[in-house]
Amino acid sequence: MTLDGFLSFLALFIAFYAIVSPVTRLRAQLHLAIQIPLALLAVSLVLYFEFFSLLGQPCRLPNAGACAWLVFPQDGSFTPPQAAFLVVFVWMILAWCLNVLLKPGPRSVVTIGKIVQTLLYEHRFAELLDFVRPHLGLIETVAERRLRRQKVHDWVADTDWLRRQRIRTFKPVGSEEDEPGQQRAGYGKRIYEGFRRRIRWVKHIVPASHKAQVGAENIARILLRSEEFRKFLVTMRPDALPDLMAIKLQLRFDFSDKVLRDLIADSGSRLYQEIEHNQNLAAKGGYAIPEENVLLQFLFGDAEVAHKLGAWKPIGDAVINTIRTGANSGYSAYLNDRAENFDDERWRDMTFVGIRYFDIMVNEAMRQGVPYHMWLFYLPLFITEMEEIYDTSGQNVDTIAEFPTRNARLMYEIFDVLGNWVRNIRHLDRASPHAAISNVGEFSSSVIPADAAVALGNAMVTVAFSERIGDTFAGYLHDCVLSDISSLSREGLEGRMRAMLIRAIVAGGNRHPRARYGERLKAFVAMSDHVLRGSVTDYTDALETAFPESRGRG
Repeated sequence: MTLDGFLSFLALFIAFYAIVSPVTRLRAQLHLAIQIPLALLAVSLVLYFEFFSLLGQPCRLPNAGACAWLVFPQDGSFTPPQAAFLVVFVWMILAWCLNVLLKPGPRSVVTIGKIVQTLLYEHRFAELLDFVRPHLGLIETVAERRLRRQKVHDWVADTDWLRRQRIRTFKPVGSEEDEPGQQRAGYGKRIYEGFRRRIRWVKHIVPASHKAQVGAENIARILLRSEEFRKFLVTMRPDALPDLMAIKLQLRFDFSDKVLRDLIADSGSRLYQEIEHNQNLAAKGGYAIPEENVLLQFLFGDAEVAHKLGAWKPIGDAVINTIRTGANSGYSAYLNDRAENFDDERWRDMTFVGIRYFDIMVNEAMRQGVPYHMWLFYLPLFITEMEEIYDTSGQNVDTIAEFPTRNARLMYEIFDVLGNWVRNIRHLDRASPHAAISNVGEFSSSVIPADAAVALGNAMVTVAFSERIGDTFAGYLHDCVLSDISSLSREGLEGRMRAMLIRAIVAGGNRHPRARYGERLKAFVAMSDHVLRGSVTDYTDALETAFPESRGRG
């Protein structure tokens, strides 16, 4: 390789560096500590060989065999320009291998932080996401001090001493049956603590990586608190949201709440699209969630994720606030209009999509055995808010139609969903925590079918006492409840759930209304179809027992 050839190579290298993607150039900066010394060494060797006639030195080693490998042959079979070319070739291979094989470590966190700040300041969000996404695992690990060197330093330095201390408990005087075991445990603990004290000096040798930890925490804070970056993700790159919501730092909870609020507020968001395209039923109740529904798969593929994030609150609050402020936004007028075109509009309606969101979440939690009710009690709150604005006085409203208004249709959807959660107990194994139905009438907390029955009772009280909802539609909703009761077997686990549902409806959930509630229920029973009424005699008997002096209207 001649000097002109080497200069041409450098020009091509600079041109190539200029045309590669910005993210590739940014990632190359993470390995400059190794690439720059390698480049300096390679350039020095190339220049030495190019000017070998001026800089070359004779071999002065006493071993003639070694010199044979350090001097160029006299016959010109291997020349200095060829050596320069070989150096450039080896340099290219080594540089490429280092860039591919080397993974960023704790020392790279500071550089990553500077690049993230620059890209965020310049609003280069697409490049920022592509650059930082592969390093989120490193950022989380360093911030939580889960690197091996961090764990070793913390163990040696005894930084977790407070966490390892046990709170003393009071014991009755003379209770010493566990004393021998406690003495043995205390002796072993003293030996263990003594060993750790003797090697405490090692903490000065093992790197603490505190600077890297602070840098990682700052990166996470910048990413998760930037309003503009979050809105870019929600609108342009929602597929990347699960990666950031999965960062196991305290900041992710506030970030997740804001993300879900942004998603539910935009009827064209990825959340609406995924819920609309997630209607296939699973084999044992609930819905099948395909891999392409990345948001739903992240939240409910393992429903414990939704449980930890409290994924119900931002959606439930958004729906309630939208209904509550509907008079000013025009949403109330929309809900109180005719429902004839609602099937074409429902997948862009926040309340309907919110109901479906809860339906997927609660069913997955029940199916997977997550021991929590996932705050399904938001749904009777939806009923309360919708009853507050219920109005059928519009000119085009048909009050005797199945669903006089969109509001009525949404109320039916809530009753239907609550009933499905109750009925899905038939798909549960007896070992499931959601199959623990009490026989004595106590409402079991965090047992989804039982809590759904309570919620259905609460919703029924709202409907029964409403002066806005007419008897015709209120009786229709009551018929939905009767259908839920009728669909449950009288034997086994379903039988216990049926009895539980009857108790919940008669008692008004956990609201325990007065005798007028019994009058209303008896009126609804009298309005119902005689076949349906005959299939729920246990319900009518329980109603008569609870409200013996009430008389239904025929």
